[in-house]
Amino acid sequence: MQPPLAITSEQFGDTAIVSLAGELDTTKCAQVGETLSAHLSDGRPHLILDTTGLTFCDSMGLRTILEYVNRAARAGGWMRLTGVQGVLKRLLEVTGVAGAIPIDPDVPTAMQARIREAGHGSTSV
Repeated sequence: MQPPLAITSEQFGDTAIVSLAGELDTTKCAQVGETLSAHLSDGRPHLILDTTGLTFCDSMGLRTILEYVNRAARAGGWMRLTGVQGVLKRLLEVTGVAGAIPIDPDVPTAMQARIREAGHGSTSV
């Protein structure tokens, strides 16, 4: 029996928060990809991937994360990671990918980054 992976989502305008809890391995990448793709298709190009509850991530999990960093950028947005720790943190550091993905300590910090960014895009008359 495969270890479980729980995926939950919340939406705030053009931003989606996707939380992962459990193990992200080769057998779970399609589920994560489907969730992230759905948000991009629904007009939410800003993705926050909360990995606080992630207990394991293999190389295919990292590949999936990188794929959606690129897809979000192509859609005019971005993907930020939050709660990075343990195996995922080590995997990001060893591969040198940590510097290529915005990483925040928690979801509120990532949301503040989005709010600041949105504020810079507005103009006043």
